[in-house]
Amino acid sequence: MFDHNAKFLDYGGGYGLFVRIMRDLGFDFYWHDVFCKNLFAQDFAFNEKNNEQYEVVTAFEVFEHLVDPVDEIKKILKFSKSILFSTELLPENNPTPDEWWYYAPQEGQHISIYNTKALAVLAQKLNLNLYSNGTSLHLLTEKSLSSQSFLNLSHYESIGLKKATLLHDDYLKGLTRNNKFNNCSIANVERRQQSKQFEIATKEIKVLVDGVFFQLYKTGIARVWKSLLQEWVNNGFAKHILVIDRAGTAPKISGIRYRSVPAYDYNKTDADREMLQQVCDEEGADLFISSYYTTPLSTPSVFLAHDMIPELMRANLNHPMWREKHYGIQHASVYIAVSENTARDLVKFFPSISLESVIVAQNGISHQIFSPASPEKITWFKTKYGISKPYFLLVGAGGGYKNSILFFKAFAQLYSKQGFDIICTGSGFVSDTDLRAYTSGCTVHTLQLSDEELSMAYSGAVALVYPSKYEGFGLPVLEAIACGCPVITCPNASIPEVAGEAALYVNDEDVDGLANALCEVQKPLVRNSLIAAGLKQAKKFSWSKMAETVSSALIVATLLPLNLRDINLIIFPDWSQPEEVLCSELEQVIRAIATHPNSSKMTLLVENGDIPEEEATLILSSVSMNLLMQEDLDVSE
Repeated sequence: MFDHNAKFLDYGGGYGLFVRIMRDLGFDFYWHDVFCKNLFAQDFAFNEKNNEQYEVVTAFEVFEHLVDPVDEIKKILKFSKSILFSTELLPENNPTPDEWWYYAPQEGQHISIYNTKALAVLAQKLNLNLYSNGTSLHLLTEKSLSSQSFLNLSHYESIGLKKATLLHDDYLKGLTRNNKFNNCSIANVERRQQSKQFEIATKEIKVLVDGVFFQLYKTGIARVWKSLLQEWVNNGFAKHILVIDRAGTAPKISGIRYRSVPAYDYNKTDADREMLQQVCDEEGADLFISSYYTTPLSTPSVFLAHDMIPELMRANLNHPMWREKHYGIQHASVYIAVSENTARDLVKFFPSISLESVIVAQNGISHQIFSPASPEKITWFKTKYGISKPYFLLVGAGGGYKNSILFFKAFAQLYSKQGFDIICTGSGFVSDTDLRAYTSGCTVHTLQLSDEELSMAYSGAVALVYPSKYEGFGLPVLEAIACGCPVITCPNASIPEVAGEAALYVNDEDVDGLANALCEVQKPLVRNSLIAAGLKQAKKFSWSKMAETVSSALIVATLLPLNLRDINLIIFPDWSQPEEVLCSELEQVIRAIATHPNSSKMTLLVENGDIPEEEATLILSSVSMNLLMQEDLDVSE
């Protein structure tokens, strides 16, 4: 109906409360009101010089105040050809002033009253379409809409749109506007900094990332974190990041800052927590996140769940690694999971965490690397490694929950098995002794491949066979379909989230079913269908998308001490004005919030500018006490 990413204008916006609420909800709203002071949306006032157009102008409880509605509406139409407004329609029985509350004669301000016919005449005169819910909400627009679509618009609960809040960006903009020392001399700025009377308004959050996983393993999680760091360099978030480099094992990425610390030792976990806290304190960290289950003593932390394998597979949870994992979960303030299924598993084992609070940031893929390789590259790859036959590919072909033995049992049933090779790559290979009974007459290539070579391996394979019983995400499945490689897998855990309809699914204990799939995937129609579906499915995933989701979650975590609620209002008082004027303005703001029907869902943030926080707190306490004593208005919350 309307572009929710466009700009909107609230005409007759009052104190700016509606604009602030809409911006908190992610809508780019601006304020206009020639009769009222803007308290809540000071940085978002309409500027006539900009001559901007808006997708929709809202005008709530405005039309009844218009002396000349036609003339005033024409002015509004200069900003937008769509006006969403509220005004109560005159009942059909034409009540007298004492019979209808909306006349409000005691106020003397409701001077224009409308019924449906009057609005229709206005619409015709202005060459616009009129839509109304028949009572209080109406739309004048050039657009042609169905009556039902407008009725849907008029019922908030029917709209499922969720947008990222503009609160953080607005907060930083407000800080920049109030950065009053920009015009001061350098000496004056330094003197104020040294006296700690205020912090530089452009102070940025600092997030410490423990790169411990790079020391411990070289598997998929290492790929995830390396990709995130690279994306944060690309999108600028890296300026907030400091990587803790364990014994020089972290990948060196230009644009990332590092701090070297000793290697991690599971036998000294208590000492490691103390060391991490010391680093956090020395670096002034606002937040901590680990690549693999380390935690400082007190700095707020974010837990990123890659999987819940040890819990589900009944591993020894007294092992130091898993003890540290659980410690990290129990001390985290925000939770991220790499798949919807992993989020559900996290909540299953830690029911004190609500599923709604877990942020899902699905793993991504580098489409520059993992894409269909040319026939020349595939030939080069096969020649390099002496592969002369069509081959099935196994990545991370281990025992246990990886369940690769299912493939070998199924492969042994193929009448044509001697016409195929097998490539195993990644960690956790099944031993040659275990394979010999199933692969006689065939060559099994155990290879360590670079990402570029792995892309060629996927591209040239008959199929990736991935019979895993559990995955936190399933990166090899995503990599394969991105390279145009058919996939045979099991519909377990997060795998269907990744593969969608781009895979042949078999039960993780069904040897015959997998043997049939190994034959089925060789049929041209089946292969072509899987390849096309896989390339389409892979486009849904990217490291840039994951990096954006994780960085947003980190920003949200830094805002937790602000006790944000559903509605969050930021004000930037002019602390230099006389105290009497300042306190009067603060009283207006606090009273408006405290008496609002949704006050229990609101948080008021007050920027203390260039005065000490203690002084600002004292003034606010005085205002609150006056409201309590004079109006019995308790604003202690």
